[in-house]
Amino acid sequence: MLRDPSQIPDGVLANQVYQCIVNDCCYGPLVDCIKHAIGHEHEVLLRDLLLEKNLSFLDEDQLRARGYDKTPDFILQVPVAVEGHIIHWIESKASFGDECSHHAYLHDQFWSYWNSF
Repeated sequence: MLRDPSQIPDGVLANQVYQCIVNDCCYGPLVDCIKHAIGHEHEVLLRDLLLEKNLSFLDEDQLRARGYDKTPDFILQVPVAVEGHIIHWIESKASFGDECSHHAYLHDQFWSYWNSF
């Protein structure tokens, strides 16, 4: 019913739930669309930088076409060294993350990349 407040029989409650959803400044659908658009924009900017630097890479779509289900945004076909670290892949996150978020990203995404790429 939260996804479709019109299904709530009590009209006043349905309107209040709808208002909460619309005005949710952290997790509401409008904010989600904005976050998605910003994330996509940063992936495009990153792609442009990789091309500008003449780095050979595969993107998520190319990796999925090769059968990978969990993919970083970009796999560098030739790893590069950055400040003494070898970089094989890049996962672009356009929003700030706290320690809890980073831990979740490690568990849900990054470790699978580490083991795969």
